[in-house]
Amino acid sequence: MNYKKSACIGMSAILLTSFIAGCGNDSGTSTTPGSSSSKPATKNKELKIMMSYHPSLEQFQGSDNMNSNKLVKQLKEKSGFDLKFEALPKDNPSQKVSIILASGDVPDLIRINNKSDYFKLAQQGAFEPLNDLIKSSIPTLSAMITPEILDATRFEGKVYGIPHRVAQKVGNGLLERSDVMKELNLKDPETLDDFYATLKTIKEKKNIAPLTAMASNPGAFTNSFTPFAQAFGVGMTAVTKNNKLEFSWLQPEYKEFLTTMKKWYGEGLIDQEFSINKDVKDKLINGTAVFTTTAWSDAQTIDRSMKDKNNGGTLKFIAPVVGKGGQSGFPEERPIGTYWVIPKQAKNKQGAAEYMNFIFGAEADKLLTYGIEGEDYKIEGDKVVQTAEQSNAIPWRTLYFLGDSDPSFFARLGAKGFLPYYEPLIPFKRNRDETAYAPSVEAYDTKFNELRNYAEENALKFIMGKRSLDEFDKFVQEFNAKGGKAAIDAMNEWYTKKK
Repeated sequence: MNYKKSACIGMSAILLTSFIAGCGNDSGTSTTPGSSSSKPATKNKELKIMMSYHPSLEQFQGSDNMNSNKLVKQLKEKSGFDLKFEALPKDNPSQKVSIILASGDVPDLIRINNKSDYFKLAQQGAFEPLNDLIKSSIPTLSAMITPEILDATRFEGKVYGIPHRVAQKVGNGLLERSDVMKELNLKDPETLDDFYATLKTIKEKKNIAPLTAMASNPGAFTNSFTPFAQAFGVGMTAVTKNNKLEFSWLQPEYKEFLTTMKKWYGEGLIDQEFSINKDVKDKLINGTAVFTTTAWSDAQTIDRSMKDKNNGGTLKFIAPVVGKGGQSGFPEERPIGTYWVIPKQAKNKQGAAEYMNFIFGAEADKLLTYGIEGEDYKIEGDKVVQTAEQSNAIPWRTLYFLGDSDPSFFARLGAKGFLPYYEPLIPFKRNRDETAYAPSVEAYDTKFNELRNYAEENALKFIMGKRSLDEFDKFVQEFNAKGGKAAIDAMNEWYTKKK
């Protein structure tokens, strides 16, 4: 894969045209109350916003800070609000949120960093219901958040938070040292059987374990082996069987997946250190492995390192391998990570809603994506042109996002040189985890990490021969006894009603 440093941000003409033209009624040309850049209808123009901690807070230069810089000046002018920003601490933000909400001296808009805190505080009555405000004052929300995603925020039928939209569609891919494949005159493997044959050939010709992975941290095993589990139809947390959700880790197909991985490991096709690996980049860089599952951002690091070493290495993301019945894919990214809420005791609820409407509009999105025209970027024809240096000069602009738009996400990737690594992953099949769209399900949420860790711990034992696969049924019983059955039963109470 050739890395090309480009000064021009790669985006579709349609998205760019919509930015430049202003997206019609959402452009800021309208003066209707509630439109994306109309002056606030509320008479209260003071607005306090509590943001999450972000490393960008440390990247201001000179006298600039989160409340005084060229973009905040534009946000204040264009929104019509006197904005005052604060940030939650880096450590124990949940504790700080609880203290703030209990004090009565609350911001008008605050970011809640996790699902558990959001639903717990909504249940306690800490937040303003947003159903009516969304209808009356946040029309631009529909361009950012789908009704299904918004439904996942409901508590007892009411929406109490706006999800901070995640624009990233996929995180990991199956990465290949394409120079080694070319050297050995091998084609990219398409099926599980192809992949096995390819690994065997590489092992024979190069005397290396061609597939590396890492499994030393919670969740790492699942991420590393996802494309192979997906080939058996069990790469997601849950599968649907008989119109109900079931944990993938307990299925007969998961045992088949483990049996195959055990065979590969036993034949030296999988890195014998995979269970203790904390990183795999060096093994791809040095050519001691040919395949791994990794993030597109890591692919850039590997690619640049190989070019610095001038070792002739080249990279390529390949399609996820296909198993029986055509099963394959990667998980789609979870649509909700954090939530924007209006505290029940906020002094300017209407203003908070109007400001969200402004930020979700195209004018604000363009400002926060690129900065100021003529200074941070220029327009050439129907394209926005911004150098990496210009983009990197205002890294703190993402602090002010209330959600990430696709144009903004692609623009930042382009400026940082990530597009050649991210874009190849987009056409590949992605599978949806239904549990990602669920509201808070206490019996499931409180046990999930423990259950996942137990499943991964035993998966390692099964693959490495430290536990016999003849005990898989016993493992299922143990898993359910730890709360697995109660967790999935509780999740199915939501799922069956949802359908």
